[in-house]
Amino acid sequence: MSVRDLEVQVLFDGQVDPVLALLQFEIDANRYEACDVASLRFAVRSQAQQALWFETEQPARKWVILQMRDTQSVSSSWTTLFEGRIDHIEYAAEHAVLEMECRDALAALMDLRVQDAWLNHTQQELLEIMAQAAGLDAAIALPSDQATLMAGQFWQIEHKRGALMGQHRFQTAADLAFTIARDSFCDLYASGTSLVCQPLGSSSDTGVQVTDMRNAVLETSVARDLQLLSGVVVHMASWDSRQRSTTQIYYDGVSFSQDAPSGNASIHTFRVPGRRLDELQRLARGKHARIAAHALSVRIRIPGVPSIAPRNYMTVVTGNGEKTLGIDQVTSRFSVEQGFVQQVVLRDRGGGT
Repeated sequence: MSVRDLEVQVLFDGQVDPVLALLQFEIDANRYEACDVASLRFAVRSQAQQALWFETEQPARKWVILQMRDTQSVSSSWTTLFEGRIDHIEYAAEHAVLEMECRDALAALMDLRVQDAWLNHTQQELLEIMAQAAGLDAAIALPSDQATLMAGQFWQIEHKRGALMGQHRFQTAADLAFTIARDSFCDLYASGTSLVCQPLGSSSDTGVQVTDMRNAVLETSVARDLQLLSGVVVHMASWDSRQRSTTQIYYDGVSFSQDAPSGNASIHTFRVPGRRLDELQRLARGKHARIAAHALSVRIRIPGVPSIAPRNYMTVVTGNGEKTLGIDQVTSRFSVEQGFVQQVVLRDRGGGT
């Protein structure tokens, strides 16, 4: 069995702080439309009688990069586990211990309130505008049939009146951005200082990382939702108030129907205004895939692997066979006493069998 010697470094605005020695960290990285969050605990080395940067009245919100490497590997290079900005610090001077909490760059969208109307922009343009307003770079790659769709176009005067003060449902830029990404079958997340939006992938895509953990799992817990396993039906309904017409569709994962299916399937209803039948069918497919993914959840505990991350894939044993599942969440924990371990949540998101 190979022996690892893991080394960790933390950069503050690109520099290692010689005053701080990392004692432990916990990182929650996920694909649940939320920021990646890191909690770090440091020992503070004794210094001359001078104020440290985190002791000032208004400490700088430094950009934090946490990296790890295996010093036993000749070819090992630093792997970044987390990048983000400091939100909260707590310093216990008597114990010489500093604790801090950080969020990744997606926090800039979470904290950005929607103040303007978005008139006559494509979905691609709107995501790029929000990224710029939040001070982020943009790496937007919507599907070709979605990138040029108008988002928030208001051709009639009554729509324009309702664009902002007419009480639209979006409170933050993140609310709006995630809605666009979700309806376009895309992941939206932060990578470094960039806002990334790209189509949902599968384990067969070129360049996708698939980690084989069939023989390296410490603990495995397999959960099955019996209600979802009995069948999922998505019901999409829309209406046009000007034409006084309604449209609805049922989708069971295989075919579409105008009538509610019989049987024990769980029906999930969504109502969206002003959508054509083809749009409802497209939305139904995406919602069905997201709901059905929760029928099987595998939670594993593994020796820490710095390179794994949400939106990658992993092959594991599920009790009655092997499956390649999508990584939904990675909780990484490290301490000088207990080493580096991870809790990983896996679900069926196009991984195949």
